[in-house]
Order: sequence, then C-alpha cells, then structure tokens
Amino acid sequence: MISNKLTCTSALQGGSGSVQGILFSNIQVSEVQFPIVIDQFYCDKRNCKNQTSAVSLAGINYERIKGTYTVMPVHFACSDSLPCVDVSLTSVELTPIQEQNHLYDPFCWQTYGELKTPTLPPIGCLQIGKPTNNRIQTDHDLCWSDIN
Repeated sequence: MISNKLTCTSALQGGSGSVQGILFSNIQVSEVQFPIVIDQFYCDKRNCKNQTSAVSLAGINYERIKGTYTVMPVHFACSDSLPCVDVSLTSVELTPIQEQNHLYDPFCWQTYGELKTPTLPPIGCLQIGKPTNNRIQTDHDLCWSDIN
C-alpha cells in the first residue's frame, strides 16, 4: 500500500471517549510530509480555542512502515490531560527524500510507549511507562480497529 499519511487523529479538540488497539502494518509511503501522525490538538479552522478534554488513545501500533518523507517522519502530539499510552513502533524505516529537506526530527508530546526494534531515524522521544493521570473517559464510546 502506498499512502500519503498514516494518521490516528482523535478528531477535533474537546472530544471524549477512547480508541484502543489500532494496528498500522506493512505500509509503504513515498514523499510524505508527515508519514506517522497522532494529533490530539487537531483544528479544522484557522483559529480554535484550546480544549482540555480529549479522546483517550491506547495501544496504537506501527509495524513495518517504510518509505520517504519531506518534513518530519513522526509527529505525536498527545493531550496534556489525557496522554497517549502503549504506542509502539516496530521495523519503521523512514528516510528524508533529500538530506537537505530533512527539516525536523521525530516529535513526541505526552506520548508513552516503546520501540520494539531500532527505527530509522532513531525515535528517542517516546516516554517510558505510563502517566499517573491516564484514564479512559467513557466505557460506552470505545472503538477498536485493525488496518492491515
């Protein structure tokens, strides 16, 4: 599969509920700005009021993701009030399309997880363990999905 972005976005800021058990696997990307993205600060307008509530994200797995990027290989922007947990990366190999276009290193904000294998580029920004304040907001709004 050739993709222009792998994204797990929790919809607009201020959402509620949870998403668990997502698998992105065996994906080839080519000349993508941001190949791997989680964005709990997403705003579909020019100006958005910053919201503190968010969709709980847990068990987001990226396996065998390969290809090229133009801006940043990984962008994990998780909520201050509800950080992302159990994010894992296995066999991720993303290279800049041209070395001079390599603008940014991987970015992680409030993202807890592990590298199950070394990655290219090295992703050293994941936090180990779990935050003390992590919780699922509601039990009735769960969503499970596997993308292969």
